[in-house]
Amino acid sequence: MALAKPYKDVPGTTIFDAEQSRLGYHLNQFCMSLMKAENRARFKADERVYLDAWPMSEAQKEAVLARDLNRCIALGGNIYFLAKIGATDGKSFQQMAGSMTGLSEDDYRAMMIAGGRAIEGNRTRGEVSEATPTPDQAKVTASVYTSHVPAIGVAIDQGKTGDPYWQPVFAGYEASKAWIKADPPDVIVLVYNDHATAFSLDLIPTFAIGCAAQFQPADEGWGPRQVPVVQGHPELAAHIAQSVIADDFDLTIANKLDVDHGLTVPLSLLFGQPAAWPCKVIPLAVNVVQYPVPSGRRCYQLGQAIRKAIESFDAPLKVQVWGTGGMSHQLQGARAGLINRDFDNAFLDQLIADPATLAQMPHIDYVREAGSEGIELVMWLIARGAMSDAPPRVVHRFYHVPASNTAVGHLILENT
Repeated sequence: MALAKPYKDVPGTTIFDAEQSRLGYHLNQFCMSLMKAENRARFKADERVYLDAWPMSEAQKEAVLARDLNRCIALGGNIYFLAKIGATDGKSFQQMAGSMTGLSEDDYRAMMIAGGRAIEGNRTRGEVSEATPTPDQAKVTASVYTSHVPAIGVAIDQGKTGDPYWQPVFAGYEASKAWIKADPPDVIVLVYNDHATAFSLDLIPTFAIGCAAQFQPADEGWGPRQVPVVQGHPELAAHIAQSVIADDFDLTIANKLDVDHGLTVPLSLLFGQPAAWPCKVIPLAVNVVQYPVPSGRRCYQLGQAIRKAIESFDAPLKVQVWGTGGMSHQLQGARAGLINRDFDNAFLDQLIADPATLAQMPHIDYVREAGSEGIELVMWLIARGAMSDAPPRVVHRFYHVPASNTAVGHLILENT
């Protein structure tokens, strides 16, 4: 069944949800630009020229030029953003609201003085007379787990995958590359952590989902990786956000997001060096840099909520959920270089067989046993939670020490 949006039945009302936000991103950003006096002056001097500098649709531009606020809202505009146009025109909120009702300015003002619009007749559009067929739904087919060591990306980019040091690492992914080539997904929800690249200490979301159509490879200080631009799936991403937030998970919605090695290295490990990534990717960034970080339990529950969201999306998409980061490693202090093979392999065992119990592991156990950066492993629980409740089929398992400073772990699970 499709994701419930009961507010679509309310007459004369458009709720600004994640889908609308994606649709109207550039329109609303244009409106925000009018908060600066110099931009207002440029807009009023030649509205068409100013609008053409924004990557808005032609329909959105025409709606702005006509001051057709109802059309602007239908095309993703939000009234608080559109109010910047009204302010530029010297219009009050009452004048803007009245213009959308079909009433004259005087009649609208009189209606408000008389007590406002009556609620009777304004609650619902009425019952749907005929049932509509239910389309095929999306489904989670598999989950992939892998380390995302930046040095792995460097080795790929510099053609060093066959060097004696690196060859054992990349050999562990050959079976995985064949597996995904034989049955590629339509979309990957890729769980990763940003490494002080897109998110500074000014803004630290616990969970952030990328709802844009594209995501540029980030410059992490030595230039962006020469890999393809990541193509998003904004419709499914917005749907996931809508469903998951309705299930009480407070996702941050990112309509613009550069992605670092945490996301691009896993893609390179499974797809190599193509001219374009062969499927759409939805980034899901998790804060594991600054405490407090989310618990394993919360990550596992989020994965279950993502599964529910995907399975209610009205399109026959094959979706994989990837958990990345880890395994044991520490990049700081006198314990730098810490590796714990026993912990890592026990983690893989339990991730396969008993993820619900594994999800109860406290943060301190990750830090003590897997190193300060081993906390990245909580992200694997999101991917595991997105799998069905039936025991999965283990397609491939691989473990190697080291890749730079890190123990490399890799696992592929299929839903049965």
